[in-house]
Amino acid sequence: MENFDLDIALQEAEADYNAAEAQAIACGMLVVNISADKITWVKMIFGEIDTSDSAHATKQGEAIELSGELFDETKKILQDSNLGFELLLPDEDEGIYPRVNTLQQWCSAFVIGITMAGITDTSKLPEDTRELIADFTQIGTSGDFDLDDEDASEEAFLEISEYVRMGVILINEELQPIKQSAVVH
Repeated sequence: MENFDLDIALQEAEADYNAAEAQAIACGMLVVNISADKITWVKMIFGEIDTSDSAHATKQGEAIELSGELFDETKKILQDSNLGFELLLPDEDEGIYPRVNTLQQWCSAFVIGITMAGITDTSKLPEDTRELIADFTQIGTSGDFDLDDEDASEEAFLEISEYVRMGVILINEELQPIKQSAVVH
């Protein structure tokens, strides 16, 4: 699914979140409970569903359909043991500023998703998960970054986004262990 297409659909439908945030909220909910309710997630992403204006309702319906595909794809990939999960972030051609901003939004939204799934006290979670959630919170709320050195900024962005990606995989594994095949290779 293209981030751009979903972002446009969400904007036109006047959703409360962008594509990256929608994926992050889904991830946060699903790492806590792989059976998380898609309807609850849709209500979070779209807020009030307006059916009074048929043109707007059509746009919302299309955006909800695309978003539902994102939720289902995210759920499927989080259950896959091949580590194929990827953050839904802008492409490199977007430049460093929008990518860093979107990564910050992603991290904040992931924490929202975890909270929506019922985690309000992280002290009972495994230590690595607690540390990652704290790191995601810090990344999401750290404000502006010094991005004057483009090469160093690009390298730092790639390292942080990979850290977040692998962190989600680790949190998912700690909270929702993937059932390994009983076949011995």
